[in-house]
Amino acid sequence: MTLDRELEEVLHAEREALLKGDFATLEALLPRKQSLAKRLSESKAELPLELYQSLKEKAVENDALLNSARRGLQAALTQFSDLKNGPEQTTYSRDGERRPMSQSKNSITQKI
Repeated sequence: MTLDRELEEVLHAEREALLKGDFATLEALLPRKQSLAKRLSESKAELPLELYQSLKEKAVENDALLNSARRGLQAALTQFSDLKNGPEQTTYSRDGERRPMSQSKNSITQKI
């Protein structure tokens, strides 16, 4: 199998794993993908422009999927934290930046 075909196969497997959320497969594919990319960059052979563009497009699409997965995981972690600790109350600064509300040290205690 040619180097470009191997890389194309790995990129396809990576895409499928990303779509399924199969992080174990993604981790297993990484060393092979890195090795193929290194071999390709060290290779003296030039890829046809169409093949190069196709590989680049697949890599960019996979990168976008990976970033989406990362954002989804971060959102899930935030939701779990909110469920555990209660949502963080926020306000806006004079500059319009969102920041957590600080708890007042001078709280009012009502006695009955």
